[in-house]
Amino acid sequence: MLTNRQISENFEVQINTLYNWRKSKPRLYRYLQNADYNFEQSKEINVLLSRFAKDIQSDFTAEEILAVVASKFEAKSIDDIENLERHFIKEHAKQLAKESDFLLGIYNKLHAMNIIEKYIFYKRVHNLRAEQKNPEKAHIKEYFDVFCP
Repeated sequence: MLTNRQISENFEVQINTLYNWRKSKPRLYRYLQNADYNFEQSKEINVLLSRFAKDIQSDFTAEEILAVVASKFEAKSIDDIENLERHFIKEHAKQLAKESDFLLGIYNKLHAMNIIEKYIFYKRVHNLRAEQKNPEKAHIKEYFDVFCP
């Protein structure tokens, strides 16, 4: 648990403000007090996800991943990630007549993933979108190494 001085230094918040928050925003104050624990917990989760990712066996092509990255879908909840394949196919419904084999292939691969695999996959999609405006195949291999052999 962090002291008020540590919170003040870490988050650049005046100590007087923290005393006020203790009464006016008790949930925020408690969260800040436990920020070191929350950080450690997030770090542990990321390590677990990285280790889990090594065991993923998937066979997306770079073109398939680029199609998912190029889609406009943004997950707002874990339910959105869990239903990633449905959101993807809904977005591409108009193109199904022309590209059914390609799009349904992506749908099937997304559908076959478990929730953790989908979470890892979507986070990589999200990160790639944020860092690269026009990703190329080289970026796909770098970001999606476990999904794209």
